[in-house]
Amino acid sequence: MKPALSILDPSPIFKGRTAADALNETRALAAAADTMPYRSYWVQEHHNATSFAGTTPEILMADLASRTKRINLGSGGIMLPNYSPLKVAEWGQTLNQLYPGRIEIGLGRATGADSRASAALLGPGGQNFPTMLRMLMDWMLDASGQIPLPGDHRAQGIAANPPGDNPGLWMLCSSPGSAAFAGQMGLKLAFADFLNPGGAKEALAAYFDAFEPSPFCTQPYAGIGLVALAADTDEEAHRLAAPIKAWALGRGTGQFNPYLCVEEAEQALETAPLIPPERGIIGSANSVAQSLLDVSADTGASEVFLLTITDRLDTRIESYRLIEQAVAQLTAGLAAPPQ
Repeated sequence: MKPALSILDPSPIFKGRTAADALNETRALAAAADTMPYRSYWVQEHHNATSFAGTTPEILMADLASRTKRINLGSGGIMLPNYSPLKVAEWGQTLNQLYPGRIEIGLGRATGADSRASAALLGPGGQNFPTMLRMLMDWMLDASGQIPLPGDHRAQGIAANPPGDNPGLWMLCSSPGSAAFAGQMGLKLAFADFLNPGGAKEALAAYFDAFEPSPFCTQPYAGIGLVALAADTDEEAHRLAAPIKAWALGRGTGQFNPYLCVEEAEQALETAPLIPPERGIIGSANSVAQSLLDVSADTGASEVFLLTITDRLDTRIESYRLIEQAVAQLTAGLAAPPQ
């Protein structure tokens, strides 16, 4: 089975460039993805991290939706503990009325920030996530007219406007426990392999076992988000991946510095006291595509979200193009009748 392909973009900032540069690259990458068969384009939420420009997914989603024609726009994710559930329901409803059927909200229970920045965001904390999620779902179902708030509901008399069809609702996870909770709530699931490499099979199994249908998702549906990078050759792909590997070493020591260009990253890796962790799928287009198909088949994932970071926009776009074309060719070959 051919998995759906989507893009996950944290709007990375490179040394010597500005956050505005990173956001404009996100605009250009989304426009390019809109011309390819990618299903959705998700942006991320990070706070107090100089590596990434994406702090407000809801604003980026609105901007990108206005600049594209067919691709879905989503959040990977909205860190719900930072927000009022009513406010998330309102902007989600608004975007989905402006761009019907193209808006998706992936919800996370973390804050996307260090402890001090989390406190500055003034959210109630991740321990309140289940209650906040239930309130958000109730307001959205009330807004769509599917399940009006009952008379004894504590939010009775408070509407999440504008009314109309709901955006798609997903839950992000990186563990079997949170995956099972997503299943119990009847939501689509996005597993973050880039945070917990190799944990997708167990997490998705927990999700499928726990799934209960809901108005948001009648059948279990799971995607996996992972780092992927393709080029014409394995050697070129690994060269282009040097900024990712160098950044991963810094992240391992608690640093979220801007990404380095290929040349500076290669120098940093040569003198690094540690070997960077092997995370992601990197290589020629066919090898990357086959690995993605293997991951999908092994875990039961219906979708793969690709996170690709290179120091040049053109190589980033080309990686996505090569992967999509290679996946299409491999799956077409598998589906072809014997000669």
